[in-house]
Amino acid sequence: MEAKDYVYALGILATFALGIWNLIQGQRSARKASFINTVTSQRVLWLEQMRQDVAKFIGLTHTWAMSELEGTDAGQEMLQEIDRLRHVIRLRLNPKDSPDIEIASLIKKIPNLTHESQRDELREALEALTVATQKMLKDEWDKVKRESKDGDLGETQGNA
Repeated sequence: MEAKDYVYALGILATFALGIWNLIQGQRSARKASFINTVTSQRVLWLEQMRQDVAKFIGLTHTWAMSELEGTDAGQEMLQEIDRLRHVIRLRLNPKDSPDIEIASLIKKIPNLTHESQRDELREALEALTVATQKMLKDEWDKVKRESKDGDLGETQGNA
């Protein structure tokens, strides 16, 4: 074999090696993108469900406390839904994040404020719950945007 044959063979081997390396890197990149897309889409669903559940909890609690539904069938159904939402919301929260801890604390406190003598405190607690939830949702939405833009779950992994 001549020297040019060795150069051609070396060039073919180098091209083959680069092709395999590109294939492996492409698969890694595709898996990472798929994982990030899955996590991001699930986080968006989680955000919307939290928004709906907290809004419903606040609305039902306010309606029940400010009306004369106590002792009626409608009032009993409303209390059951409030109780269900109270637990569902807490189960969706991260027990180690401070905004989530504040929301959980308010969710636990609010049912004890439904007596008519505590209406002002109830209104304040419901407003505090709204504000805390808005902050948490905004922070989580910012994480979703960073994940989508940067493709890195880094600090956000495990928060929601």
